[in-house]
Amino acid sequence: MDDKKSTYYETLVKKEWSYTSGAVVMSVLAVMLASFAGNWGVAGPLAIWGGKFLTFIGIDADSWKMFGGSLAKYRFLNNQAAITNVALIFGAMISCLLAAQWKIRGIRSPRQVWAAAIGGILMGIGARINPGCNIGAMFSSIPALSLSGWIFLVFMFLGAAAGGKILTKWFLPPVSYERKERRKKPSPEQRKRNRIIQIIIGAALIIAWLVFALATKEAAPSAGFMLFIGIGIGYALQRSRFCFTAAYRDPVLTGSVKMTKALLIALAVSTIGFAGIHMSRYGVDLSKLPEIAPGGAIGLHLVIGSFIFGIGAVLAGCCACGIFIRIGEGCIQSLIALLFFITGYLLGAPLMSNIVQKSVFLYSGKGIYLPKLLGGFGPAILIQLLVLLLLWIAADRWERRKFSLFLK
Repeated sequence: MDDKKSTYYETLVKKEWSYTSGAVVMSVLAVMLASFAGNWGVAGPLAIWGGKFLTFIGIDADSWKMFGGSLAKYRFLNNQAAITNVALIFGAMISCLLAAQWKIRGIRSPRQVWAAAIGGILMGIGARINPGCNIGAMFSSIPALSLSGWIFLVFMFLGAAAGGKILTKWFLPPVSYERKERRKKPSPEQRKRNRIIQIIIGAALIIAWLVFALATKEAAPSAGFMLFIGIGIGYALQRSRFCFTAAYRDPVLTGSVKMTKALLIALAVSTIGFAGIHMSRYGVDLSKLPEIAPGGAIGLHLVIGSFIFGIGAVLAGCCACGIFIRIGEGCIQSLIALLFFITGYLLGAPLMSNIVQKSVFLYSGKGIYLPKLLGGFGPAILIQLLVLLLLWIAADRWERRKFSLFLK
């Protein structure tokens, strides 16, 4: 019995999960969030956070057209994306702490700072032009049977491929052959003490979540649930090391598609879950479908925004969701990327409202809902699952081909 308990502990807390395990857990939690509180998104609160900071330092940002008084009305407990974003950090931190693996991950080269800054700005601008990041505009849109999600996926993949070329040419630190001074290894007693401290802090964070859920039950009944979902996603992604950016970047950069196949499985699982949600809302025959169908707007802005976002994500080293996971792990580069992500999002807002949305050529404002386009939920779901299966097979063959060429 003790051995079994030890095995469960090792599996849940200590051992690294497979990419697919983390991706599937993330998908299930995202479907749960969509069922009770709305689709998972990440980029939405960033402009508000940036505006709040400007207000704090004495700039009247609330009077700007992009905010229009929304800063004064903003309440953290009523903002789903804000709560889940913060929860991602705590989920990743709890995962590291319970495994006694948390540490500050510093900057090794000035090029990392430049990559994080430029990548963050590009992600922010791309997410605002699109609008939406790889979570709201892709991971929550494809399962929601929106054509815009597929367009985002294609052009973010192309942007990630371009970003990989830029990263390897200009931003990877040069190889150093200098011998570095070895750090003094901690003694067994110090390691044991550090492990106990980290586990205690991790347990304290879990207790803090429970206290938060109880304390906000009256004012915001769903806040505790949303925090639980975010912590769960953060925990699963950190434990499995699943990374959206790697899923787009690695097939071209290294030939590996393990992360890509995990993402495709996650999209398939989410598609089934979202289909159930949509059929319960709109009816199997689409009789209750609103005039404005679910899904992001289709237009050239989607192509441009997702391509720019893809470049930025590769340079920064992680996507919008990944930034919060890496911060939870103690990564300084991701904290820099977040600050510049917010900056880019603020810069992209006037670009979106003054240029993109005013151009018929760039922005249509209309979405395409696949069940409506394909004649019902049945055909839309079957075709989408078939496309995901074909992409999985293509990715698997791509890796086999790359591996065989490497052996030759």
